[in-house]
Amino acid sequence: MSQTAEMITEELIRSLAPNPAAINNAKKISNTGGFVSLFQTENKDLIFGECKGSGKSGYQTSADFSGEAPVFRCSCPSRQFPCKHSLAIMFEWISGKKFETADIPEDVAKKREKITKRQEKAKEEAASGPKKPSKTSLSAAKKKLEKQLEGLELAETFVTDILNRGVSSINGSSSASYKNLAKQLGDYYLPELQAIMTEIITVAEELSEHPDDKELNRLIALCVKLSASVKKSKEYINKKLENGDVQLEDTILYEEMGGIWKLAQLKEIGLFKENARMVQLSFQVIDDTMHKANIETGYWIDLDSGEISKTENIRPYKSAKYIKSEDSAFGVYQIPTLYRYPGGMNRRIRWETMEQRGLEAKDYSDILSKAEASIGEAVKKAKNELKNTLSEKVCAMLLPFDSIEFAVSDGHGVLKYQGETIGLKRNENYPETCSILPLEPKEVLEHGALLGELFYDSRERKIYVCPISIVKEDAIVVLC
Repeated sequence: MSQTAEMITEELIRSLAPNPAAINNAKKISNTGGFVSLFQTENKDLIFGECKGSGKSGYQTSADFSGEAPVFRCSCPSRQFPCKHSLAIMFEWISGKKFETADIPEDVAKKREKITKRQEKAKEEAASGPKKPSKTSLSAAKKKLEKQLEGLELAETFVTDILNRGVSSINGSSSASYKNLAKQLGDYYLPELQAIMTEIITVAEELSEHPDDKELNRLIALCVKLSASVKKSKEYINKKLENGDVQLEDTILYEEMGGIWKLAQLKEIGLFKENARMVQLSFQVIDDTMHKANIETGYWIDLDSGEISKTENIRPYKSAKYIKSEDSAFGVYQIPTLYRYPGGMNRRIRWETMEQRGLEAKDYSDILSKAEASIGEAVKKAKNELKNTLSEKVCAMLLPFDSIEFAVSDGHGVLKYQGETIGLKRNENYPETCSILPLEPKEVLEHGALLGELFYDSRERKIYVCPISIVKEDAIVVLC
């Protein structure tokens, strides 16, 4: 149901703002006459204008209320959403400044049209039900599986060679031969295995020049993962070819072997949820050197189920400038259709449309109620998840705590809850949070829930948790 700019209140603006600084900057723009022009459509479902920028030309800013949720657009380079200019034009509106009546700008009209077409298409697909695959698509799927099976034989040759000769054999001329083998995997639709193989070769070359126990353990873990991936992928493909079922199914092996899911495919096999309520608990840009990409990662909690999921916006080094970056999200996202990818504990999620509202006291209470029942139970779940060689090296969980304490001697943190404890330790995804945590006020470190990545330290043979954010009764404190 469409609305108008009449719905704008200061409370709404504050609930939409990504952070307090954005509110202050937006007010400053409004109070100092930052807008060169202000317009509204006749039915007041769109307000737009030009705001002064740092360069010669201004920024074209708009707040669109024609859909079920407000849409904010701005030509500025900010990664925040809504940006300070979008917030500022709403402050202009509630301050009573004059908005001239004008037609919808052409670019906004085109974007509205695209949204409408996308929504209509989604409704048509939902009404018609899943499409049956054609004979041509089934034949193509079969040929791809057969081609991947050939590539897996090459990968298995690499694994067998490494096991027989040892990782120290990767040097000099043999290294060049292995690199050529890894390059060939790109022709067999196996990008994930190709990335693992390339990483093994790179780490092995570095170890031959600079021996390091930590890197050696990492190399062994990569070899184990590659071996397991090859074995399970071969079993998976052979089984599908034998029974003639070459269609998609809920398995992480599909992406391991280079598959790219479409949202319609996820819905077709039942990987979706309707009317989801999600809250982002953290956002971090992770440098993934193995895949040569920056991954913008957000951890989210489902207010109904308590499941911790994640969003990933992958921006390869070579093409990062062509892919729009994402940023922190605030408030409750009310999502008509939430798509869930195959996976383990922290499934990847996506959506096409959503409505956003501010966090309320009950939302914080709901999040806290979804924390794990005990540290012991959480560690048991983590062990079951991490022992799967194809799973991530970490699993994110929400742990309750009575207190977080630090030893005077080394500063290492310990999370305590009802007589149980778990040690805090940094990992490569969040290297600074353990240093930031002791700087938080005492009240933040008492009685709350900690979102953290649990992982296994092979040297100490223990499960640790790397802190990411803290949930309190009235706030989410993000450490990264």
